[in-house]
Amino acid sequence: MLHVFHGAGYERERVYAARVMFEEFLGLEIALHAGQEAGWRIVRGEEEDGKELRLADVLFRTPQGEWLTEKAMPSRPVPRWHTGGHPVKAPLVAPDVPVLYGEEVPNGGYLAVWDGGLQIGADLLGGAFWMLTRYEEIVRKERDVRGRYPAFASLAVQEHFYERPVVNEYLEILWWALRALWPDLERKKRRFTPRLSHDVDWPLMGAGRPFFQTVKRAAGDALRRRSAQAAVRRLGGWWRAAAHGDYDGDPYNTFDHLMEWSEQQGLRSAFYLIADHSGAGEVDGDYSLEEPWVRRLMRRIKERGHEIGLHPSYETYRDPRRLRREFDRLRLVCAEEGIEQERWGGRQHFLRWEAPGTWQAWEEAGLDYDSTLSFAERPGFRCGVCYEYPVFNLLTGEELKLRERPLIVMEQTVLHRQYLGLDPWEAWVLIDRLRTRCRLFDGEFSMLWHNSQLVDQGETDLYRRLVETM
Repeated sequence: MLHVFHGAGYERERVYAARVMFEEFLGLEIALHAGQEAGWRIVRGEEEDGKELRLADVLFRTPQGEWLTEKAMPSRPVPRWHTGGHPVKAPLVAPDVPVLYGEEVPNGGYLAVWDGGLQIGADLLGGAFWMLTRYEEIVRKERDVRGRYPAFASLAVQEHFYERPVVNEYLEILWWALRALWPDLERKKRRFTPRLSHDVDWPLMGAGRPFFQTVKRAAGDALRRRSAQAAVRRLGGWWRAAAHGDYDGDPYNTFDHLMEWSEQQGLRSAFYLIADHSGAGEVDGDYSLEEPWVRRLMRRIKERGHEIGLHPSYETYRDPRRLRREFDRLRLVCAEEGIEQERWGGRQHFLRWEAPGTWQAWEEAGLDYDSTLSFAERPGFRCGVCYEYPVFNLLTGEELKLRERPLIVMEQTVLHRQYLGLDPWEAWVLIDRLRTRCRLFDGEFSMLWHNSQLVDQGETDLYRRLVETM
């Protein structure tokens, strides 16, 4: 067992940070001891063997009056620990590791080594806590037109480390230091895990819509989105449904393809469904869980061994009661169709999420995991990690049962003109780079691809290639 000694103050926050890093991520048994330590101190066993690891303790020494204020935020520019000149043998995205909180050790730099001990000047536990809890999103009030915390306000984007899972890097440095002192330690075994999910905003492209609306949208395909192919397919889907009741030919009805491609790789897809409508117009799609076609789809998803989850409607991210009603409705419909699951998760519509209230609402609704956290404008590591983890409510100081499964890539982020607007080859390069970084840490690569984003052949080929190389 490792004994972790720490200073006074922020007891619940310290317990969470240490528990997640040592127990949840590394699988090590620890005992925590509060006292008057100047930093984190780790020793092994009941009787100390003369070896110890010391870590800087900066964030949790913040005065209470400055907690959750700009004064507690990392300084800019964020310092870099250039590990290439030190004996740090850990998998890292790059040797210059961002130090969110830290203090240089007496001999300069962020590492001191002596007989029987190591001292690291980077506050690995405090920095990880800051990223995992989305601390900055409570402190800073910037919001975009949809009420979301925008990527440009994120420190990780501003300081150019959003595409690296810095918490995983902190974890690997911590593990290197522990093994340098106690080589017989063993950590939790992990393996790279792709997680494919599909938000069902529009299950059908043309079927079931009024003809004039279909024509209007087809014109938008051709003129605004510059895809004559999509316009033709939209009109064709409407005609087949109207004339022959054939929904199979609808361009958005790609569910069987999505399941088949996942199954060929031994993967399981998750389909997140909208259970009710709270936004204006058609912002929450135009379908109902009461429709026979939708019910048949749900049964088919479950029969093939895939997952059904919740895609809460537009206004739910600040409305716990509405969110709970929608989850209850989804479970009721599933029960009526004989669908049972051990775990229930999903993702907020339009990635509308607010710290920590949305997490708390999911907890109170009884959901098991959320997979919302990525920025709509940028793919990458909003939480700084590619592992699923238990979340923490910064306002109540409580660890929740709810787990976050960070979203690394949403296809619309890289493909849509309003965001990065990359072509399929450029998108492949970016997505594969992020996937490779998840592989580096035996992490979880969570990717969202809408069923409606398989109309263009280039984008379809891109998705299939990504799945086939998982």
